[in-house]
Amino acid sequence: MPFCPLCNSEYPAGTKRCPECEADLVEELPEEQEEEEKNLVLLYATPNRVLAEFLKETLVDSNIPCFLRYTGSFLEGGLGYVVKDQPGYKLYVPEDKYEESLAIKEQTVGNL
Repeated sequence: MPFCPLCNSEYPAGTKRCPECEADLVEELPEEQEEEEKNLVLLYATPNRVLAEFLKETLVDSNIPCFLRYTGSFLEGGLGYVVKDQPGYKLYVPEDKYEESLAIKEQTVGNL
């Protein structure tokens, strides 16, 4: 059974990508990493889905694993924009990749 290397979820045979993280699945999870390497930290929060997805793809292209979490309602997610006070798209990166990720964030989306 394939696994997601980011969220460690297991999927049925034949599944190629994690629907939650959109990461390519692997046949086996890597051996347990040290606890500090597994810690994720918030890099970016925005109500704009396009900006969140753009930054995520830029990080993935730079070989930085990341996890995009959506916290709004189903309708808002379908529209791609959250209208509440709280940003609905939150992008997390490994703690040890935070500084590198922050530099990429500044170059791609800045303060948007």
